[in-house]
Amino acid sequence: MELLLIGMSRFARRRVLPAAASIPEIERINVVSAHADAETLGHVAKAGTVYTDWREALSVARPGLVYVSLVNSDHARVVRRALDHGHHVVVDKPGLPDPDTAAEMVSLAGSSSLVVAEATCYSFHPLFAAVRSVLADLDAEVTKALALFTPPVPPDDWRYDRARGGGALLDTGPYAVSLGRVLWGAEPERIDVIVGDRTADALETSYSMLAGYPGGRTVVGQFGFTTAYQNTVRLMGKGFTIEVDRPFSAPPGTAVDLRVQAGDQVYVHTVEPADSMRVFLSEVLAAAKGGSRDFDASLLSDARALARLTRAASLPQG
Repeated sequence: MELLLIGMSRFARRRVLPAAASIPEIERINVVSAHADAETLGHVAKAGTVYTDWREALSVARPGLVYVSLVNSDHARVVRRALDHGHHVVVDKPGLPDPDTAAEMVSLAGSSSLVVAEATCYSFHPLFAAVRSVLADLDAEVTKALALFTPPVPPDDWRYDRARGGGALLDTGPYAVSLGRVLWGAEPERIDVIVGDRTADALETSYSMLAGYPGGRTVVGQFGFTTAYQNTVRLMGKGFTIEVDRPFSAPPGTAVDLRVQAGDQVYVHTVEPADSMRVFLSEVLAAAKGGSRDFDASLLSDARALARLTRAASLPQG
């Protein structure tokens, strides 16, 4: 199958292209970019055709897998056009602007036996299987999660632009609202948000979240652009804590340590390096080949939860 990458974002260059190049089922990588220079394009493995217009690319490329890595405000129209032309689609998070659009795209994909998936791929890293293994050994379950995710965003980045779908809620919200799904297979019953920082035009750049899940389980988190880089999750339950470094973006070449404290016992469980994007894309290709609808539920669930997060942030503060 051929991959058509629409948009040469930093993330696409750093994570998507290397992962795609390493997957044997992806035979050729075509690129849409109006701005990438010759040196950047020269480093694309399995290089095929370079387009400057995504509409042209979608109309002439043979059906395959499209990866959309554009500003958030462009996602819906590009995803719709790609599905209309018979492509399977992966789209950067947040995949689609609202639950109704997400449901529309899932229905459109399903009517043509196509896959549409949001690239919230952190959960495909084997560290989460390792967490489940540790919990089985402890005969315990997670009831509370404390998350800190404050990725660096340059001040001139489009994520500070409301018109292009910027802001911390849309950029980090997919991680905030999906963690409960990853841990418990559940959507939040309640979300409360306190916005911390805003731009001059009131765009949210940091926020704190409390999300409540069935059975009294909770996710508490601090997210945004305005502090030093943090990327940790602490999982807690009766008598134990598991602390995970970089759970939302574990580097492909780096082992991940789970620091476990259970009663008086403290130890480290090391998870071997893995590329969550490669695992995720391989699962998408398998779903495309087998006609699976496995990605529908997570896309729809996260869209509903993200909408609740943004509504909660819009309520009067204080």
